[in-house]
Amino acid sequence: MAPLGAVSQAWVSVEAALPHGWSFSGVFQFGDAWIALSEGPDRDYLDASGRNAEQALRRLGDRLRVARGSTTG
Repeated sequence: MAPLGAVSQAWVSVEAALPHGWSFSGVFQFGDAWIALSEGPDRDYLDASGRNAEQALRRLGDRLRVARGSTTG
């Protein structure tokens, strides 16, 4: 299990990576897998999985940053 501080940092990373109009829905455990989920304004969604909550959150953050695109123009 990942330390609480690492999970908190990954959670903050997801929140910071959200594209405009998106929300973070949560992280859920299904059997041995963890799934992190975010939803967009047009019923779009992105998810990511991992062996633990931190890994799922970090992967979702990566996917959200790609979806958001460049912030520098």
